[in-house]
Amino acid sequence: MWLIIGIFFVMLIIGVPVAFGVGISSVLYLLMSGKDLIIVTQRIFAGGDSFTLMAIPLFIFAGEIMNACGVTKRIVGFANELVGFIPGGLAHVNILASMLFAGVSGSTSADVASIGGMLIGSMDEAGFDRNYATAVTAASATIGSIIPPSILMVLYSSITGISVGKLFMAGVVPGLLVGVSQMIYAFIKAKRNPALYDGNFKVSFNLKRMLKAFVNALPALVMPLIIIGGILSGVFTATEAGAIAGAYGLLIGVLVYKEFTFKGALQTILSAARTSGMTMLIVSGATAFGYCLAIEKFPEQVSQLITSVSSNPNILMLLMILAMSVIGMFMDTTSAAIIMVPIFYPIAEACGINGIHFGMVMVLTFILGGITPPVGVTLYIATAVAKIKFVDLLKEMWPFILLFVIVMFSVAYVPGICLAIPNMLG
Repeated sequence: MWLIIGIFFVMLIIGVPVAFGVGISSVLYLLMSGKDLIIVTQRIFAGGDSFTLMAIPLFIFAGEIMNACGVTKRIVGFANELVGFIPGGLAHVNILASMLFAGVSGSTSADVASIGGMLIGSMDEAGFDRNYATAVTAASATIGSIIPPSILMVLYSSITGISVGKLFMAGVVPGLLVGVSQMIYAFIKAKRNPALYDGNFKVSFNLKRMLKAFVNALPALVMPLIIIGGILSGVFTATEAGAIAGAYGLLIGVLVYKEFTFKGALQTILSAARTSGMTMLIVSGATAFGYCLAIEKFPEQVSQLITSVSSNPNILMLLMILAMSVIGMFMDTTSAAIIMVPIFYPIAEACGINGIHFGMVMVLTFILGGITPPVGVTLYIATAVAKIKFVDLLKEMWPFILLFVIVMFSVAYVPGICLAIPNMLG
C-alpha cells in the first residue's frame, strides 16, 4: 500500500489529473494484490451513487445560474456602496463581495473566477498593484467554502453522517473572521502605502444610493437564507435545497433581473455540467482509492502511528492539522476530503473531539492547501484570470496565508468559535 501511495504522489507531481491518479493507483493495487478489477468499477459507481452528494452538482448549477443572470455585479455594486469609501476601497469591496457570494456558490473556485473576473481589472484601473489585487481575490475566495452553503461540508456530511445544517452554521463565524481579518489587513496596507494599495478614486458614502444597491442585490442575498432556513427547519434536505436554489436562481434570472437568455441558459448548463462532472469523477475515483486503503487497514495504521505519539487531544489535533496541510498542498480539496476524512475522523472521535468542530477544522485545513504552493488550485485559477506570474502572486499572498492560519488554529483550539451557533440550535 505504501508503494501505491508513493506512485500516486509521483503522478500528482508530474501532473496527472487527480481523478486518473487515484483510479490508476487503485487498479495497480488490485493487480498487485491479485484481486478482481471489477471492484474498481463497483467502487466508482458506489462513490457517485449518493443522495447527499447530489447536492454538489445542484449547488454548482445554482451558482452558475446566479452568476449568469447578473447576481455577481449586483453583489459587487452593493459591496461597493457599503464599504467602498473606507481606506482600501475596492480591496474591501472584493472581500465583502466574496463573503456575500459565498452564500450563493459554496465553492472557492466559483468565487475566484466570478469575483476575480470582475474586480481584478477594476482594481488595476483604479491604481492598485495588480499582484495585490489578485492576492486579495484569491484569499477572499477561500470564504466561498466556509460560509454556507459549502460543497466541502456536504462531502464531510456524506462521509460521517453529521448534520449538514449544523455544519453549515458552524462555518458562519469562521468565515466572518477570515473576511474581517483580511479587511483589517487591507486597511493597514492602504494607510501605509496609498499609492499602491488604496486606489486613486473611491465612492463617497451615500445612504440613498446604498439602499438602492441593497434592493437590487436583495433577491440574491435572500437565497442563502432560504437554503439554510429550509435545512435547519427540516422543510427540505441539503440535496433538495440545491434543487430549490437552482429553481430560485432561474426565477430571479428570468422574472426579476431579466438577463437570463436562452444562449445564457445553454452556456450555464454546459459550464455546470463540466464542473459537476469533474467534481464527481474525483469523488468516485477517490472512493475507489479509499476502498483500497480500507482493505489494507491503512486508516488504522495511520491512527496507531499518530496516537502512539501522544494521547493528548490538543497534540493529536496539531498532528492531524499538519498531516492534512501537507496532503492539501498536493491535492485539490475535494480529493483530499474524500480520502482523508475516513482516516482522521475516527481518530478525532476516539479522543473526544466534537465531530462538527473537527469538520470545520478539516474544511479550513484543506482550503489552506488551495492557497499554498505547490498545487494551490485557487492560486492557479487567480493567475489565469489576472494573467500574472505565479511567483509574483505568491509575494503578495503570504500575509493572507498567515492570517488564514491564525483563524484556522483559533478555530482548532477554541471550539466555541465554530460551535456557538450550532449549540444554540440544539
